[in-house]
Amino acid sequence: MITTLKDKLSPTEYTPWVLYTAVGTALANLLLIVTGAVVRLTGSGLGCDTWPRCTDEQWTTTPAQGIHGFVEFGNRMLTFVLMVITVLAFFAVLRLALPQATVRSVLPKLFTGLRTQNSRYSDLFNLTLLLLWGIPLQAVIGGITVWQRLNPWMVTAHYMASAVMIGLAAVLINRVRRYFKPATAAAENLDSAFSEKGRVSVQVLGWLGLVLVVFLVFMGTVVTGTGPHAGDPRTHRHDFNPIVIARLHAWAVWVYLVSLMTLYLIVRAYALPKAYKFSLAVLTGVIACQGTIGYIQYNTGLPALLVEAHMLGSGLFTWAAISLIERQLTLTSRTARELALSRRVQRTSPQ
Repeated sequence: MITTLKDKLSPTEYTPWVLYTAVGTALANLLLIVTGAVVRLTGSGLGCDTWPRCTDEQWTTTPAQGIHGFVEFGNRMLTFVLMVITVLAFFAVLRLALPQATVRSVLPKLFTGLRTQNSRYSDLFNLTLLLLWGIPLQAVIGGITVWQRLNPWMVTAHYMASAVMIGLAAVLINRVRRYFKPATAAAENLDSAFSEKGRVSVQVLGWLGLVLVVFLVFMGTVVTGTGPHAGDPRTHRHDFNPIVIARLHAWAVWVYLVSLMTLYLIVRAYALPKAYKFSLAVLTGVIACQGTIGYIQYNTGLPALLVEAHMLGSGLFTWAAISLIERQLTLTSRTARELALSRRVQRTSPQ
């Protein structure tokens, strides 16, 4: 029976805490995207005009910097919230991966990660480790962005880092649910061999989907870099034609939708795992909302509230898309399925 705080925060067997913290990492990174958009939309990108300090003299914002300093400094402080949640997620899987973990044994693994042969749940350990290391990397990119006076290419890099973090969190959530939630394993048909009919097609569409998602997210940042919401009125903008860039982004979305429709037809034709249908439904819903917001904001002069909603949607899109792609690539790989089955736990305790 779990009785100590240590066992609650770092259990040796699965508890709902493991899943809660995994979801928490995705939500925290999503929050950073939302608050980052607030910084940009309020023109507060240089509210703190240097990094890591807020000004050359102080670490914190000052009254002289007004609301812009408060907004930018507040966004920076959320990095520590993300750090706390990610540390909790790391400890939640630590003793699942290393039941006899000690400080001395874990420290080297913070730099090398775990190999599959060294731990049953090496992937959970490595995913949370990547999320941990991603935080200082993200902060440094943000700092360089400030030093470069919000250069739009650096803003792109900063956002892409957040998207990668959400993608890693999406994979982590999928893996936790697959290993410890019988309903998820059943929906993915882990106990049955994946039908050879459609297997290659699903796998190819998975890799194509990954390329398209990266391109879509990247192009979204380029569209932003050509738009009016720069984060500061003095910052440089891309010289691209904003209409051409926006249309290129929209065309890529339609190509991605065609790939999703193709996947749906393959899933139906070959009676593939119903987990695909759920992921497709969620992702299609997110894209429908994103597309609606995108077209409305494009035709109404990019009002700030709609841009904010679109930024939230971009994070949700990344989460849903990577969750589907992870399933496509994992369930169609014999090696990955065998690993998942070896890590899956039949449990009688509460899920």
